[in-house]
Amino acid sequence: MSADEASPPPVKVKVHPGLCEGWGECHRSSPLLYPLDAEGKIDVHVMDVPSEHADDAWRGAVACPNQAITIIGPPEDFWYDRLRHRHDYPREQI
Repeated sequence: MSADEASPPPVKVKVHPGLCEGWGECHRSSPLLYPLDAEGKIDVHVMDVPSEHADDAWRGAVACPNQAITIIGPPEDFWYDRLRHRHDYPREQI
């Protein structure tokens, strides 16, 4: 298994509730990690995510049009490199 295929490190998710407008993109990307409340807004404030779900946490965070979710862990390039290696996309297309 190459380093690109190895599990990423665990991450912490921090949600900024005041920025959430209820688009639900995080939930569509990662429904188990990003539950929504009765108003359709993210129902998480801070969450520790184990390594096996870190990719899903990142995908849900970048899907948010309001950038209401912060991933505390590896820098953004780490995640884009993982995605690019997984799908053989050049960085410019991601």
